[in-house]
Amino acid sequence: MSDFLSNFSGDNYEKTRQEKMEQKHKVDKKEPTKTKKSGEQLASKEQSIKEINSNVSYGPKNNSENVTQSIQEGKTNSKSVSEIENPEELIYTKKRNKKKKNESVKTEEPVVEIPVNQSKNLEEVIETDPTYKKKKIKKFGYIGLGCIVAISLFYFGYYQLTHVKVPDFEGKELSEVRQWTTENGVKLQVEQKYDFAKEANVIIHQTVKNKKIKKGKELVVDASLGADPEEAVSLPDFKPMKLKEAKGWISEQKADNLAIIEEYSDTIPAGDYIKFEITNKDVKAENYKRKDKAKLYYSKGKEVFEKDIPMPDFAGKTKEEATEWAKKNDITVKIEESDSDKVENGKIISQSIGKDTKVAKRESMTITVSTGKALIVPDFSQFTAEEAESKANGLQVQVKQLFNDEVPYGRFISQSVEIGKKYTEKDEKPVIQVVYSFGKPYIKDLRDNTLEGDLQKIFYDEYQSKGANITYQVYYVDSTVTKGTVVKMSQYNEFIPSSSVVQIGISKGNLKPEENKPSQKEE
Repeated sequence: MSDFLSNFSGDNYEKTRQEKMEQKHKVDKKEPTKTKKSGEQLASKEQSIKEINSNVSYGPKNNSENVTQSIQEGKTNSKSVSEIENPEELIYTKKRNKKKKNESVKTEEPVVEIPVNQSKNLEEVIETDPTYKKKKIKKFGYIGLGCIVAISLFYFGYYQLTHVKVPDFEGKELSEVRQWTTENGVKLQVEQKYDFAKEANVIIHQTVKNKKIKKGKELVVDASLGADPEEAVSLPDFKPMKLKEAKGWISEQKADNLAIIEEYSDTIPAGDYIKFEITNKDVKAENYKRKDKAKLYYSKGKEVFEKDIPMPDFAGKTKEEATEWAKKNDITVKIEESDSDKVENGKIISQSIGKDTKVAKRESMTITVSTGKALIVPDFSQFTAEEAESKANGLQVQVKQLFNDEVPYGRFISQSVEIGKKYTEKDEKPVIQVVYSFGKPYIKDLRDNTLEGDLQKIFYDEYQSKGANITYQVYYVDSTVTKGTVVKMSQYNEFIPSSSVVQIGISKGNLKPEENKPSQKEE
């Protein structure tokens, strides 16, 4: 094909053109005018076109040798071509232009080139681009390079989205790691161990550091639990140590369960040791461990406050108001109570520190709170037994009269509650027992009309219940009087001491009346 195209380059182009024109002129003289072809002629024409198309080839730019060879081959083959079909039935290629080129691109139909040696009427030829193949290779090279770049960018973007760089967390707080893993979608596994050199919850080691890890993967870190609490700690003598020295020792030994408490003291200088206590009494200083709780007390010195708190006037206000103010201002309050005819129960009557007086914290004050109107126990010796209840000032009174050898009848003997005792509204009030005198006991004559069975009741009701400890003794005598009747008394119809014992004779009833002497009362 290259030889054929060479006939159309350079000086051979005009010669080749003339030869083609002569061949066309000869063909036109031999062939009759065009007639309509039957179905068979059309079929043979299509077959010849296919054969011609099969011989089409593409090649580089024509040279002189290829053009000469193609013309010679065309002469030998012209006869065979004319035998296959009529010259006017040959298909000639038309000159390509931009319009035809665009149409061929749109319809995607290949351009058919008919060799000059197979055509009797070749008016024009197609000139091919020798750089076409290089451009095509270059085009596919760019496409391939673009695909590689796109895939690389996609993979890079995917990698960036699915991977995250793990910072160096060693020496940092565990909370920072938890926050970072939560925000970046990384799982976290924490393994904790005791480490004296690291504070609690500080990262000791991590499996991945300053490298990228895929999201969803697990990051393993070792976190410190601090110093071992089971480790024994040798306690020093804190007494000669100052507060600063004690704090330094605790920090060095990481004995965090040993708390330092500073207290004010009026006797121990500030910063000096006060006392040491282990909370668990079963733990001794010799077997103290880091986990054991203890308290170390140091003095803050004497507390001095400035008197800058003005004292309010609490008169007429409630006790709760005063105590609340005192608690807020760190004032100690002592409460006393007193009855009052003017101030109601629960209200303040007076205060020990006057209004607007400046006081300091920790000072003390006394307030007097009213218990209301008091009920005062009167002096019942000034009243008779009949007047006692009406003079009780609202108190309950129980009046009694008892025998008394020394106090005359009707006179006051005693009262159960002391004179002048006060009872407020909130107090439980007792029943006051007031006793007046019956004087000395008087024994009646019980002979001939009293039975032995009535003596108990008579002596209790008449004497014993009224304060006289008068008792009796019985003996039995022969008598015609009905059996069990009192026939004799050692004392009767007279005043007797309150602790007397009366001898009483009881009739046996074993004698007949005629055997007795005339009936008369025996003294």
